[in-house]
Amino acid sequence: MDNVVIRTESLEKTYKRKLKEEFIALKNLSLEIERGEVFGFLGPNGAGKTTTIKILVNLIFPSNGSAWILNKRCNDPDSRKHIGYLP
Repeated sequence: MDNVVIRTESLEKTYKRKLKEEFIALKNLSLEIERGEVFGFLGPNGAGKTTTIKILVNLIFPSNGSAWILNKRCNDPDSRKHIGYLP
């Protein structure tokens, strides 16, 4: 577990829309990325790539599940000391 730098467990994000049903942006994402790995988010529009990144950098909050960076929860400010994000 010490080599894992990014980890998500059952990560989900649902947006509530006015006058419409809920929109599921991310459903049940579990992954582990280890130190030294090169990892890319690939997929079609609406696949949850940006949503996942925004949860990891604490710009939005998951509806369910958990995420960690360097063994610290993403809502912990210390988790973001070693990363950069430029949208």
